[in-house]
Amino acid sequence: MATNYYQDGNTMDWNNGTGNHVFSGQAVAVGNITGVAHGDIPAGEAGVLHMTGVFILPKVADETWQRGTKLYLDDTGVLTAVAAEAGAVVAGTAWITNNAGETETHVRLGF
Repeated sequence: MATNYYQDGNTMDWNNGTGNHVFSGQAVAVGNITGVAHGDIPAGEAGVLHMTGVFILPKVADETWQRGTKLYLDDTGVLTAVAAEAGAVVAGTAWITNNAGETETHVRLGF
């Protein structure tokens, strides 16, 4: 193994400094990337975020997109295909095609 190997990058230890309780399965912005809480993480406590994998997360209901579309986490915690501003928080890639009216989607984190 490489002498500079640190970890596989599938999870990240994270301190919840948001001031809000983060629930298991909730998407969390970490800088310009997105993780998903493994378990509940109370405000001010430490927990683990998944940084890879495919997760079902809330989406903007009136958006449609094709599988493979780059997705972003908006400031309300839902996925969108619209990068509203420079430095938008990357969530990952749409794993399925979505239609208007759907409120959840499958996203592969980080890619």
